[in-house]
Amino acid sequence: MKNLYIIFSSTDLKIGRMIRFVTRNEYNHCSVCIDSGLSVFYSFSRLYMNNPLIGGFTAESPKRYTLSSRTKVKVVAVPVFDADFREIKALIRRMSDNAEEYVYNYFSAAAYIFGRKYDSDNAFTCAEFTNKVLSLAGVDAPESANIERMERALEGYPTWEGRAVDGFFSPIWGEDRYLDRIGKAAQCVLMAKRFKRLLVGSRV
Repeated sequence: MKNLYIIFSSTDLKIGRMIRFVTRNEYNHCSVCIDSGLSVFYSFSRLYMNNPLIGGFTAESPKRYTLSSRTKVKVVAVPVFDADFREIKALIRRMSDNAEEYVYNYFSAAAYIFGRKYDSDNAFTCAEFTNKVLSLAGVDAPESANIERMERALEGYPTWEGRAVDGFFSPIWGEDRYLDRIGKAAQCVLMAKRFKRLLVGSRV
């Protein structure tokens, strides 16, 4: 058996605060981690801090969450059979190798408040991705990807909850480009490409 770690976070950004206001839930983002050192998290989120509309599969550094002392996290350790753990690692490796092909599912995120979802090839929200990983882990994950429901599904597993600055100590950013600054023209090009990919692959 190996541990899979699910990280729920209350991010200190405008989008995060807006999501929490709409959902009335304490946490607005979730990620997964496959190493006990909690050195890299995997999720679908913004690639750059200064633009929430350029998102996709990300290898997040924990340093993202320690930029603000107000960011709160919940880390849940889920024991997983070796065969299932290998399948999760294979999924993450496949997505990492083809990261440019995966985009954030903005349509599904926007439709969530209306009780709907939009399926799209190679597009996920953070909750949809985490829910998929939990299914591979053998957890009875909720049919509808929802952070609050996932929290309930994970009740009873070993959990640490507190401020990110008190629990995350990674000294490096690694492959995370979160603090990179890109020009407005480049931002427009990236947004157009990602929304086009989402439109082409979407299905209601």
